[in-house]
Amino acid sequence: MRSGGDVRSFFRQQKAHAAGSVKPTGGVSKKAALPRHHHKPASQATPDRAVDDARRHVEEAAEEEGRERMAREFDMDIRYGPCLGLTRAQRWRRAAALGLAPPPAVIAVCSDDQPCLWEGRV
Repeated sequence: MRSGGDVRSFFRQQKAHAAGSVKPTGGVSKKAALPRHHHKPASQATPDRAVDDARRHVEEAAEEEGRERMAREFDMDIRYGPCLGLTRAQRWRRAAALGLAPPPAVIAVCSDDQPCLWEGRV
């Protein structure tokens, strides 16, 4: 190490505005080095879009919960006959054939292979 002992003598730097300094020319500037188009992922495109996606997801979950609740209420209602051994759609068709007027929204929710609420529990 040098005998001076101070940091300034060890790390000698020249200021850019010093009389003898010359700016380098012909290099690439920082502005030119940056890409002109910054693409964001679709999920981060805009905050409004993210809020809309979240709202849509919540609404779809609420609709699904409402459909499932309606199907369970149909299973619990004894006016449409027993539900054991039948799928929800079969039970709805049987109730409609007997003139019991089951709710029409239930058939839109139920598939042919969807068992009733009590299947496997009783």
